[in-house]
Amino acid sequence: MRAYWTGKKFLSRLGNEYHAPDWFTAGLPETSLDGELWLDRGAFQRTVSIVRRQDKSDHWKGIKFVIFDAPRAKGGFEARMAALREIFDGDEHEYASVLAQEACEGEEHLRQRLIEIEAQGGEGLMLREPKSAYEVGRSTTLFKVKSFHDDEAEVIGHTAGKGKHKGRTGALVVRLPSGIEFNVGTGMSDAERNDPPGIGQTITFRYQELTDKGVPRFPSFVRVHPESAPSRAQKKAAEPPKPQPSAASGGADYFELRDEKSAKFWEIQLDGLEVTVRYGRIGTNGQAKTKSFADEAKATAHRDKLVEQKTPKGYSPATIP
Repeated sequence: MRAYWTGKKFLSRLGNEYHAPDWFTAGLPETSLDGELWLDRGAFQRTVSIVRRQDKSDHWKGIKFVIFDAPRAKGGFEARMAALREIFDGDEHEYASVLAQEACEGEEHLRQRLIEIEAQGGEGLMLREPKSAYEVGRSTTLFKVKSFHDDEAEVIGHTAGKGKHKGRTGALVVRLPSGIEFNVGTGMSDAERNDPPGIGQTITFRYQELTDKGVPRFPSFVRVHPESAPSRAQKKAAEPPKPQPSAASGGADYFELRDEKSAKFWEIQLDGLEVTVRYGRIGTNGQAKTKSFADEAKATAHRDKLVEQKTPKGYSPATIP
């Protein structure tokens, strides 16, 4: 877990304090250090559970503070690393160490080291531009290099979108052949969120690694499996017919929504240049709102638009009581 040593305490990237025991921080310099709190390869979840404890317990004895950079040291990256080595030279800290660095000799060297690290269970490599300055947050001089994995899963549900995705699909709920279920919330375009893969379809997704419980980390939608994607004609044939608004001026369209929680009606009427909507609880007169337009074409278009928006919300055509 990324951690910043202020000289007195550990902070997360969001500024939250990690409550490390006094014996863990004893001997650390009174200068800022950037690194991560590390337990073991493939032990991210266990690391989280230990580091987020607030009891300063002996669970921290398995944690190491691996140092990447010295933010307040002068000079470029190489100079800052030299300053780090000087700070810790001959003074081995039981729970802290400076991360070993090596110069990248080219693409082939990079690929070979990446294979070696991933074979050991590592996530990937970090590339630092020579003589680069220390930057807070995302940096154009620091790059992460890692391999991504692809897999397939069956769509078993959808979650509603929030914020900019409100009114669309927020995430796909999917299941692996092993029975593990999780959400895939990134990688979809706006069009795919408006018309997401259906229940029972198979999708291909990309992820970085598996958690201790076998759940893909950071899954991202790639595509619908070609053999499970229905054609446009099949999807069109499977769609229920849309209720058609009354064609004649003065006609009213009446809809009802009945479920375990509510029994509501919604009625819309076109009368020349005016569109009147009446809505409320079934058995009451409800309340009405009328909107006027400059010509009948605009009034008709508005009436049709409201009907099209209402029917996907569960309202069905019914006989006016």
